[in-house]
Amino acid sequence: MVVSAEPAEAPQSATAAVDVIGVSKSFEGPSGTVHALRNVSLTIAQNEFFTLLGPSGCGKTTLLRLIAGFETPGDGEIRLDGEAIGDRPPYRRMVNTVFQSYALFPHMTVGQNIGFGLQMRGAKSGEIRERVAEMLALVQLQGMEGRRPNQLSGGQQQRVALARALANHPKVLLLDEPLSALDFKLRKDMRLELKRLQRETGITFIFVTHDQEEALEMSDRVAVMSAGEVQQIAAPEEIYERPVNRFVADFIGETNFLEGQIEAYGGPVLTLPGGASLAIADDGGKAGRTVSVAIRPERAEVAKPGGEGLAGTVDTVVYFGTDTVYYLKLDGGEPFKVRVQNRDGARRAFASGDRIVVRVAPDAVQVLAD
Repeated sequence: MVVSAEPAEAPQSATAAVDVIGVSKSFEGPSGTVHALRNVSLTIAQNEFFTLLGPSGCGKTTLLRLIAGFETPGDGEIRLDGEAIGDRPPYRRMVNTVFQSYALFPHMTVGQNIGFGLQMRGAKSGEIRERVAEMLALVQLQGMEGRRPNQLSGGQQQRVALARALANHPKVLLLDEPLSALDFKLRKDMRLELKRLQRETGITFIFVTHDQEEALEMSDRVAVMSAGEVQQIAAPEEIYERPVNRFVADFIGETNFLEGQIEAYGGPVLTLPGGASLAIADDGGKAGRTVSVAIRPERAEVAKPGGEGLAGTVDTVVYFGTDTVYYLKLDGGEPFKVRVQNRDGARRAFASGDRIVVRVAPDAVQVLAD
């Protein structure tokens, strides 16, 4: 089932940067036909940082390759600035791609790598020198134009690849998991760098990743994909706080899932199989039905027994520095996780075996689509 939640629309602009309209793509494999994309439609605005997020094999890189022109759709149409580009080869599209491997020319200097596309386009040497200097300043690599790729760190090589891709001033920059080869700290630093570059250049970025944190941190909007279909398109806050189905809720961050029946007692209430209940803010029009709900661990509280809440027992306590996570077992048998910030004496307030209750605000319970 493919569903999406508002705001799914691209920000308003005179012309969309990219329109993907009913695109499908299949490949023949050893075990038969593989449906990489199934009737995918989305609109990406001018000057937007748009992320395609999903697990391996979900179709996100295939969609990126279709936009770049490295593959052709089986069905549907792709438009760039309102013009269909299905018959244009990659070099005739105002689109550049930054690959995971960076693909720098090892025999060329940094300056020659950055200026290569301009040289192939027939730009004059003075224009190339000026643009290379501009790009080096943009990616903060001034003075390194004479070095070769093997004299650079991984992060510096990635910046050179970005500078080369931006030198031709493409309308759209495609980024295929460009951070995955970097170590954790450098990867986090480069997220901010990419966002800065996108903001300063005003170029539309389409970023492919399987890393939920990257998508939430950098994007204006995110398209979550699974099995060749778009599950939800929305701003990061919407994706995280109001996932539309179990796949999105499970893929984005940590989530508790509970199943129960929605009943009305002066307001919607979720009744669990064991008889415990939770008040909910919005029943999603599913009163009287059995549903699944998602609750983020940081939106729940763990307290001493007594009063309203879901009764249970502490199974394991894990200290994460800034947070402590309580792994619980509710009395109905359901596992449940609560994440508590380590402040105001909250750290390690409970131990394994302690009886507790879990309290959840009604607006923290998200009813999921079937």
